[in-house]
Amino acid sequence: MKNCKKYSRGKHPNSHKHGLFKKGHKTNVGRVPSKKTRGKISKANKGKAHKKGWNHSSISKKKMREEKLGEKNPQWKGGITPLYKRIYQSFKYRQWRSDIFTRDEFTCQDCGKNKCSIVAHHIKGFSEIISEYKIKTIEQAMNCDELWNINNGKTLCKKCHKKTESYGKHFEER
Repeated sequence: MKNCKKYSRGKHPNSHKHGLFKKGHKTNVGRVPSKKTRGKISKANKGKAHKKGWNHSSISKKKMREEKLGEKNPQWKGGITPLYKRIYQSFKYRQWRSDIFTRDEFTCQDCGKNKCSIVAHHIKGFSEIISEYKIKTIEQAMNCDELWNINNGKTLCKKCHKKTESYGKHFEER
């Protein structure tokens, strides 16, 4: 005790530093452990169970799903999925897009690019057809031949699609 400093007498020698360099502490952010340290960490963690998240049973998952269905869901908007969204999510729409991409060989018909993000564009506007035929339900949309006519579609890259008259706000301004 003769050589101990006053602040450490009667205490654990490192108690004043306790908790400063815990795993995940801000002082360790950005530090890259050496290969030797990584090896030690790897060896220490071998055989330990992965503890990230919970493994819910199928019964618990079902109950959690039912808790958020329909009106109980915070995103509930009165049971109305917009008609456009329902059409875009339909199998018939995906098939129409696929047919157009295949016909055009996945190449933009305006600029000729083929290794870029592409979209299927209605030549006669999608919303024009919906309003012209007074489509109000998904069933009416599925039975409208002009909506699914592949001659009314072409493949465009996103850049060229934004230049079309019927893209986004441009269509609303006309």
